Amino acid sequence: MHKCNYCYSNNKMISVNYCYFYPHMNSFQKVVICALSLLVSGPLAGQDPELYYRLQTGESYSLVIDLQQSTNSESMEREEISFYSLASLVFTVDTLHSNGDYTLGVFYEDLLISMISPQMGIDISSASQKNPLLSEMVNRLENENFQVLMSPAGELKEIRGLDLMFSDLETQQGQDSLEQEVILNTLNEAYGPDAFSSFFNLFVWIYPVISPMNNWTNDITYYFNTKAVKIVNRFVLSKARDDLLVIQGLGMLNANKEFYETTNMGKVKSSVSGSQTYDFQVDRHTGWLKKCVSRQRVLIETTILESKYFPSGLKIPSYTETVFEVKGSKLQ
Repeated sequence: MHKCNYCYSNNKMISVNYCYFYPHMNSFQKVVICALSLLVSGPLAGQDPELYYRLQTGESYSLVIDLQQSTNSESMEREEISFYSLASLVFTVDTLHSNGDYTLGVFYEDLLISMISPQMGIDISSASQKNPLLSEMVNRLENENFQVLMSPAGELKEIRGLDLMFSDLETQQGQDSLEQEVILNTLNEAYGPDAFSSFFNLFVWIYPVISPMNNWTNDITYYFNTKAVKIVNRFVLSKARDDLLVIQGLGMLNANKEFYETTNMGKVKSSVSGSQTYDFQVDRHTGWLKKCVSRQRVLIETTILESKYFPSGLKIPSYTETVFEVKGSKLQ
């Protein structure tokens, strides 16, 4: 446990685990969280905004997720990968359950995906005439729907039918080819069950399980390059207006678990660490997201265990930065 100099220098002692946590965090991350925590003692004192969803059966809402990602690896090839994804998700309230849970019908529309890596010889885009197979698969995804079950706080409890959509997508394609395998893997990592769960946990489950409170923590699972990692999201309600709430937060990726796998480099182990910032604006009446800008920085450190090409013990870092811009609205 470490004392936060930022809070003490401002004559403020925070008692909700914002100042005494994560001794491995750097000074900037500590200052960000402590600054966020100080906000809750200001204009929100004595106010109790409703921090949960208030949706009605038959209503529809959208989330448009714009994702731009760049990855740089310090391997011998100095690999660089640029990834872009645009996805519009439409949610319709099918059922409001007696315990407050929601069953939502969901479908994708206006999907756009591209990935470029000169060193790896990858250049695919669903908007390009060079990849008709990718465009065909994207169109198939846009013609299917699935369901989710979520709590009033936005916690994802179940996904129904999305895995079948991708199973059908795979079986409906005739010949098995390397191109098809790359495209299916890319689409699955961008829009499949794990990817959807990650988006949902990041941008829908933003409220506390117990309300009201002005600062809270949600522990979520996030899939990064198919690796399931834990993110501890700490949020504060920083502003409350008649029509709008502003929620800010910082997430820390769990770096404790190591992943063992066999790759084209040989047998390796890797660890994942990083952080993510959030700036949410939500509709105060429905709880639905209006706008969010989020930045994620991730370090994957790969250690060679056994390889024909590299010495054992060699550590290869890879840095990924992702910017999410999310816009939400209620559909008429």
